[in-house]
Amino acid sequence: MFNQLISFLDKGKIRKIARSHRAERYVKKFSTYNHVVVMLFTVFEGYHSIREIVLGLLANAHKLQHLGINYVVKRSTLSEANERRISTVFEEIYQDVYNRHQRAFSGQPFKQ
Repeated sequence: MFNQLISFLDKGKIRKIARSHRAERYVKKFSTYNHVVVMLFTVFEGYHSIREIVLGLLANAHKLQHLGINYVVKRSTLSEANERRISTVFEEIYQDVYNRHQRAFSGQPFKQ
């Protein structure tokens, strides 16, 4: 089910949005795409702390490769990424996914 959720993401579009907000500054490995996948994993699993997130990723390390994540992020890296990446980046990614796939989503249309 999580894999289906990830299939809605467009890596190219996420890179473009990240570039427009300079969200990849000071980043060596933990790209915006990886950050989005980790945050979706966090919500999907119901984690509430960075420690839980990292432990959950470690427990599922054998599944991360097919999600597009090449390594388990460290707590400090995730914490710094959460501080540095502005929420507008994630908002635009959400809007892009929603606008491209709104017919597949049920319920009332989203109004901006």
